[in-house]
Formats: sequence, structure tokens, C-alpha cells
Amino acid sequence: MYKKSKKVFPNSTANAFHEDGDVKILKATSEHASYLQHRLRSTDIRECMIHGSSPWRALHEPLANPDAITWTGLYKDEPVCMFGLSPILSHSEINCGIVWMLGSNVIDENPLKFVRVSINMVNYMISVYDTIENVVPLDHEHTIKWLCSLGFMFAEEPTIINGFSCLRFVRCTDSITVRFQ
Repeated sequence: MYKKSKKVFPNSTANAFHEDGDVKILKATSEHASYLQHRLRSTDIRECMIHGSSPWRALHEPLANPDAITWTGLYKDEPVCMFGLSPILSHSEINCGIVWMLGSNVIDENPLKFVRVSINMVNYMISVYDTIENVVPLDHEHTIKWLCSLGFMFAEEPTIINGFSCLRFVRCTDSITVRFQ
């Protein structure tokens, strides 16, 4: 009897880190960044502004960091998001990274495909780093709900960044315990 094999993540091909139907995850390029900088969701443009950055800078700078891992998510061969990890602390006992993602409205138009892949990507990322973290504006409720579904924990008190209330979020491997202060 023939058994169907479960698809393994990442389902790498010669041209993609992961490929599943209309969805591909590739190593990000400056062409992807240039395409997306003019198509970001308004909430993502606002996050760039809160951090004192432009969309161009936020998308291109990680590409210049040799220690960063940066991917592009494609839907039907159109770049719809860029995301990645940048190291913030690395020594013999723990490796910590900043996780980030900026995307276009196409993500919101195809939420099921996006959520399924994002769960797998975050699980992959936490296998690369012991902890991954960042901040999200307190009023970005949709993003906070999505991050909760991905297993992130949130600080109880907001952090003020350039006058805006943000929540720190973190996800750790099972062997790490986090205390927010």
C-alpha cells in the first residue's frame, strides 16, 4: 500500500528555500526590496517611521548585513513580503535575534496561505536562534493577534520608541525562560 508522505518544511528546491504551490520563499534580493518598498501596507510604513527608518532603508539594510538571514515571500511569483533575522547577542550559552517582517496588502488578501507558512517559518527561525524578539506598536492589534498565534509572549508594560507605545514580544526555545523587566 502506498502512503502519502507529509510535506516537510522547508520544502527546498534548487530555486527556493521553500516552495508549496503558489507560495515560495527565496533568499531576498535588492530587486525584491525595491519592488516592495512602494507596496508596503500602511501599518508597515508606520512601523518604519516609528523606528526612524524609511521603507527603502528597512528593506535594504538587512541585505547588507552578512550575519542576517533575509527572505522574500512570493505569492504567484510576486514579492509580497520580506522578513528575516538579525543577530543581537551570540555567545556560547545563548543566541538571540531580532525577527522582522514587512509586507504588502496581498498578505491580508490571502491570510490562510500566509498564516500556514508563517507558523512553519517561525518554528524554523527558533531552531536557528534560542530567542527571537522585537517590538510591535501597541495599537497594531491585528499584528499582535497574529504574533500570539505564533507562540510569542508579550511584555506587560509598553516600551516607548520615539514617542510611540510598543510591546516587546519574544519567543524562546523550550530550554529558555524569559523574564520581562
